[in-house]
Amino acid sequence: MSDVIEVNAPQPKPAPQPVEDLSDEIIRAVEKRPEDRVMCRRIWGNSYRCNWWSAADASQYDNPGMKGNLVTTHTIRKSRFLNVTRSTAGLVIIEQNGQAPN
Repeated sequence: MSDVIEVNAPQPKPAPQPVEDLSDEIIRAVEKRPEDRVMCRRIWGNSYRCNWWSAADASQYDNPGMKGNLVTTHTIRKSRFLNVTRSTAGLVIIEQNGQAPN
């Protein structure tokens, strides 16, 4: 047997470039109300899930004296799936339905 090198063998694919997690920058960049707390997590690639949390209305509690961890104090006011990339001008944020987030 002799050593044979296949000329038509497929070339190895280059390793994919790692995608930077932009969650912290997205939180600072998205529009929010003063009372909002925005949480953003990278799902995969350039796709992110962002939730806008705000304080729940406690006026309807049957016992408004309950505070802290005993009751839910915040609710999700808005939730969006975003595609986010970085450009020379900053972050490019597009909702997955194709519209800019409000």
